[in-house]
Amino acid sequence: MVLVLGEVQTAALRHSAGVPRELAESALALLPGERVRVYERPIGFAVSPMTFTGVDCRIVSRSGPRVRGVGTLTGRVCLTGGRVLQGSALTRIVPVAGGHRRPWSHYLAQPGVVETIGRADLLGVAAAHLTADKPVSTMGMGAFCNRLVTDVQSSSVLDRRLPIRARRTVLRWAALIDPNVEGVKVRFTVRENGLRTVRLALGPESIEDIVDLCEDLALHDWLLTALLTVIEQSQIGVEEPAQSLQRLRPAVDHLLHLWMPAARLGGFALSVWEGLEGRPGLSRQWDASVRRIRDQMAMAAALVNRSAETPTLFP
Repeated sequence: MVLVLGEVQTAALRHSAGVPRELAESALALLPGERVRVYERPIGFAVSPMTFTGVDCRIVSRSGPRVRGVGTLTGRVCLTGGRVLQGSALTRIVPVAGGHRRPWSHYLAQPGVVETIGRADLLGVAAAHLTADKPVSTMGMGAFCNRLVTDVQSSSVLDRRLPIRARRTVLRWAALIDPNVEGVKVRFTVRENGLRTVRLALGPESIEDIVDLCEDLALHDWLLTALLTVIEQSQIGVEEPAQSLQRLRPAVDHLLHLWMPAARLGGFALSVWEGLEGRPGLSRQWDASVRRIRDQMAMAAALVNRSAETPTLFP
C-alpha cells in the first residue's frame, strides 16, 4: 500500500483581467531557467515548473504515536483561464525499516518522497491529514502552498486588483494506492471555512493523474463557491434588478466561461468526475446558479424596455 498526501489552495488571481500567455509565463516563472508549460485548448492553462522543499518533522496519526518524517514536498502553481490561481503540494509517504536518519543527499535524490522513521500507520496518517482543522496542515503543506501562491500574487506583472472577491479554498486529499483494490472509491466532503477533503482508494495509478484530478476538483469547487458568493452579495429580490445586475456582472465577466469540468482529464479521473456529478452534483448546482443570473439579466432588460415604451403625458 502506498499513501500520497496533497493539498490545493485556490484563489482569484490579483489582476483586473485575464492575463495573456506572456504575462502568465512571467508570473509563473518560479525557477529561473525552467520552462512554464502553457496550453491553449480546451481552456487556457499554465503550470509552473515543479519546486521542492525539505521537511524534517513529526507526522500526526489519528491512531498510534507520531512518527518522524524526513524528505521533500513537491509543489507547483497552476493558472486557469488567466484568472484562477492554484498552489498545489504533495508527497508520498514511505515507511522505512530501522530508526536512523540518513544524510540529506539520500532524501534529495527522491523528490516528492517523505520517509518515516519509526512504524507508521498509513491509514491513521491519512485520517489525521483529512480531519485536521484548516490552519493545521500535515508537514507544513499549507504553508508551502501559501508561499507558492503568494510568490505569484506578488509578481510585478500583475496590477493586484481583484475582479472577484471570494475566499480562498483549501482542498486536502489522501490517496491510498493498493494493488488489491478494484476500481476507484472516492469521498468528497465540504467542510466549514472553505475547507474541502477528498479521500481516494484505488489500484495502481499514475500519481500525476491523481494530482490533475484533485486540482480540477478544487478549481471547480472554487468556481461554484465564488459564484454563490457573488449571487449572495447581489441581494436578488432585495435590491432593484438593475442594482443586483451590476453586482452580478463580475461573475459574467470572469467566471461563467471557466466551467469545464474534467476537460483535461481522462481514464480513471474522468470516471471519478462522472461519479461526483451524481452526488454532490456540482454541475447541477452550477447550472441552476447560471440560470438564475440569466433570469435576472432578462428581467432587467425587460423592465428597461418596458420603461422606454411607456408614453409620458408631459414630455
